[in-house]
Amino acid sequence: MFLHIFPIFGILGTGLIVLGIIGSALRYRGRQGEHFSILNHFISELGEVGVSRAALLFNLGMILGGSILLPYMIGLGFRFNDFFGWLGAATGVIAVLGVVAVGIFPVNNLSAHIWAAMTYFRAGLIMIIFFALAILFQPAGPRAVGQAANLFSLIAFIPYATFVFISGKRYDQKPANALDPQAEQERPRISVLTILEWAVFFSTILWMLGMVVFI
Repeated sequence: MFLHIFPIFGILGTGLIVLGIIGSALRYRGRQGEHFSILNHFISELGEVGVSRAALLFNLGMILGGSILLPYMIGLGFRFNDFFGWLGAATGVIAVLGVVAVGIFPVNNLSAHIWAAMTYFRAGLIMIIFFALAILFQPAGPRAVGQAANLFSLIAFIPYATFVFISGKRYDQKPANALDPQAEQERPRISVLTILEWAVFFSTILWMLGMVVFI
């Protein structure tokens, strides 16, 4: 029964996260009264208490959406039921716990927030790799997931790997500085790192929903 309904958790969890982001972005006004822009605002700034008008909506979206995604990740492990599939499920659980922690520790608590965010990005990258391998090396016969699903894995892998690499290299190997919205005295009009973070977000949504379609 669980194998038939677990994709619903993927849709619901993803939906709550998206709603939390859209709702808080529409109401956002920054320290300078600016509107939110994916070109130069980190996603987590939507949860900054005291700045973001709908910080609670964003943070609850992360907590509830991430929690609902836990059974989805476990369900993917059962769906593949092999070495790479279970490694993907394990790292996927860690990744969505990172999402939950992002909501629990908003950017106001920077050190804990950075730990949560980087846990998500690093575990998410490894999750994509393991599930891609699980899809690729499925045994002969009826497949748990269609091979075409790895197109979504490739689309997600590129921004994940690029973001993790750049955030680790920038600011003298200090990712905390790279993800700190106050690290630069003046906010740039266009930030490569924020755009990459949003690319990770959009490709993850695409990957989640793509997996639902192909399982």
